[in-house]
Amino acid sequence: MSELKEYIVSCKNKQDLDSLYDDMETPGGNLYIPDRAVELVHRRAISRNTHYMLTEEEAEQVRNDPRVIFCQRPATDLGIVPTPFWSQTADFNKTTGTFASDDKNWGLYRVIEGDTVANWGSDNTAEITNRTIVTTSSGKNVDVVIVDAHINPDHPEFAVNPDGTGGSRVNQFNWFQYSSALGYSTPATYTYSTSGASPNSNHGTHVAGTACGNTQGWARDANIYNMAFLDSLSGVLYWDEKMWDYLRYFHLNKAINPDTGRKNPTITNHSWGYSWPNNDITEFTNVRYQGTDVAVSGTILERKSILEANGCPIPLIPDYYEKTFQYPSRWTPTELDIQDAIDEGVIIIAAAGNDFWMCDIPGGQDYDNHFQDGILDALKHSRGSTPGSADNVICVGSIGSKVAEYKSWFSNYGPRVDVWAPGSDIISAVYDNTTTPVSYNPIIADSRNSSYYLASINGTSMACPQVTGVIACLAELEPNLTQAEALQYLKETFLAEVGDPGSNPNSSPYEGFGVGNNRYLFYKKKRPEEGTSFPRLSIKNRNPEVDGVKYPRTRNTVTKRQN
Repeated sequence: MSELKEYIVSCKNKQDLDSLYDDMETPGGNLYIPDRAVELVHRRAISRNTHYMLTEEEAEQVRNDPRVIFCQRPATDLGIVPTPFWSQTADFNKTTGTFASDDKNWGLYRVIEGDTVANWGSDNTAEITNRTIVTTSSGKNVDVVIVDAHINPDHPEFAVNPDGTGGSRVNQFNWFQYSSALGYSTPATYTYSTSGASPNSNHGTHVAGTACGNTQGWARDANIYNMAFLDSLSGVLYWDEKMWDYLRYFHLNKAINPDTGRKNPTITNHSWGYSWPNNDITEFTNVRYQGTDVAVSGTILERKSILEANGCPIPLIPDYYEKTFQYPSRWTPTELDIQDAIDEGVIIIAAAGNDFWMCDIPGGQDYDNHFQDGILDALKHSRGSTPGSADNVICVGSIGSKVAEYKSWFSNYGPRVDVWAPGSDIISAVYDNTTTPVSYNPIIADSRNSSYYLASINGTSMACPQVTGVIACLAELEPNLTQAEALQYLKETFLAEVGDPGSNPNSSPYEGFGVGNNRYLFYKKKRPEEGTSFPRLSIKNRNPEVDGVKYPRTRNTVTKRQN
């Protein structure tokens, strides 16, 4: 007979534990239990797993007991070592205008480590070198839908393995297979772009790389899906409205994942939004700011001064001299579809926008701010855009790459922004080295394959997928995650370390936060980096504004008053 070794015996049902204990630990066990008092190593009080000393022959016998689901040596004895889902040592670069082909997205280091600003060096040349980051989740068994320009499925950043091998995690899904069921007449097959040239762009690939890339992103094991929001890429008129039906149908009708026995969570990234076009400031007649009407007149600089003093940023930069930036717009029909999607379990994360504007909430002092331009009357510019400002959507603003971590100069801001994340000088994948319709400079060949490229660009579009990736990692651990719980996680784990909220956000350098929160995205590790990974007690995040929201709840002991 072989020697005695430690084995883990796992019971199918907790109700059978006591009888299994008795049979194992006393002589004269049943047909499948050794006829001796088996030596107990460890009885785990809240687990169905118990450790005993057995021979391999006895272990094989125990495996046949109908009460037993598992009988095996401890994992480390078999060479199965609990490890982080991914660990990365790299140079994390937030330098403006240049980077090396093996530099990584600085947001990863900043959000995981919560590192102090002093360690980044100087503005425009900030880099942390040869540092290691570790996560304890990677978005496994989570479906992430990048609603954007089409992405390059062959880019090494989307491969199964970080070295670019193992096949692609991108599923070029045929969204139009749902058309008949949804009552739409479309082509039979949804067609994806094959380059970054117009009407496609490098934008979608960059966003996907930050959310799900295997070296530049967060959810490195997630399943990646892609859908355009533009008619020109979908081939369907008014696609920006119809697409929500397809997203909802996809979520409600996806198959059960055989590895988990449940449907995968659906996390969607929306680095886009509705906007009105920009206007010449010479056309403005008056502006209303926090309930007060002010006339607008005079020279360009005089008008600029009046407008900026009254909630209308007018940055005098090339292509926008004497103009406003485009200003955000809400669209009710789409917001109704968004709410239905949220109610059905789709998690929606969206960018705040890149046009300098305040985004207030209903009842806020800036919510009804507007201007009149002689053409369109009373345009309310401080309510944010759809989808980012729609009710319950997680709205993401951008933090700049300066060491002091001010708001990115372009980012919309205000109470409607739920969380801030790195969005300036973000390194990620691009579709190819095409520079139209948006010029990304420089574009550098990927060190794994020189046929594919990386770029460092700016935008709330780049901040949004940082949050999407973190939430996808959370959904791996909490597959029943709701929209409200995702937002609560961000509120409960944030770092209050963004720039000076007191400076004027409507005047140069446009880096103030104004009125609103200063939540900085932070990745909270919900399991140990090393050691035992199971059983794991998953406790949802606490909403301090609502009573009785922690689960599992702690039992309160109440003393009955004696009369």
